[in-house]
Amino acid sequence: MNQRLLTGAALALSGVVLAAMQVFHAFQQTRIPVAVAVDALPFAAMGLAIAYAGVWLVRDTVFEGATSRVAAWAAGGTVAFAAIAALLLFSQRVTSGSLARASYLTVDLVTVGALAGVLVGLYDARSRSRLRELAAERDRIEAFAGKAADVNNYGRAIASAPSVDGVAAFVVEAFGTMTGMEETAVIRLRDGDAVALANTIRTVPVDVVGSLAQEVRTQQQGEVTVHDRPFSTDVPESVTDCVSAVVLDDEGTTTVVISVTTDGTAVGEEDQKLLELIVSHASVRMATLDRQSADREPTEK
Repeated sequence: MNQRLLTGAALALSGVVLAAMQVFHAFQQTRIPVAVAVDALPFAAMGLAIAYAGVWLVRDTVFEGATSRVAAWAAGGTVAFAAIAALLLFSQRVTSGSLARASYLTVDLVTVGALAGVLVGLYDARSRSRLRELAAERDRIEAFAGKAADVNNYGRAIASAPSVDGVAAFVVEAFGTMTGMEETAVIRLRDGDAVALANTIRTVPVDVVGSLAQEVRTQQQGEVTVHDRPFSTDVPESVTDCVSAVVLDDEGTTTVVISVTTDGTAVGEEDQKLLELIVSHASVRMATLDRQSADREPTEK
């Protein structure tokens, strides 16, 4: 069974037992309702608070992996206050010598110590959980900043690329860096033909990549789309995820980029936005190079 469930169940059971013992001791000492209430209710409430903390521990997954600290604090608080009870009873001799009275004092202090330890343990566990969350958030921001710097660098490289093939090569490299997908292709579609400007896809056959590109060309230009299984084309079973985008759609010629992976790489919304910046840079540069090429053709003729 899960350690968190075991620890929570143990605390809940201990709290109920301590609360029951407090009520039992109160009835042992007197039958006067007011006296029973005054003697039992505060410490019984502490026991029930420990039981509630155990239930909370079972139900709240934020304490996953930190229950040993809660248990250690609870045990430490219990032992510490039990030691205080021993000092009061035997060193300071404040007891009247009654064994029953000594047990009452011991249970009272153990209840207080257990509750104090549980509360400190819960606070410690939650604080550490928060620190882990902050560390994860810091790492995420640092990773995002690194990717944003990569986008800037690739944007400059794409803007200075001398040819459409050069732009395609940078796009392939950028998508691999940004997504962790090592297989990417930039395909140009024209008159029903599919020409690979750059292609590192080895898992999917070339003709299937072309068919997938034909499906992708209906997407809105510049928008990065994440595809999960099942795919619209006959893609091998080893492919788990696919990312695609229309780089440029101009006068019957469509250029698309497709990345596939077999490792289940996750592409989040932030990554999609960064990839869209790469696609935007590539779209502008390809359009410029295509216009320059079209302008040169009449001159050459």
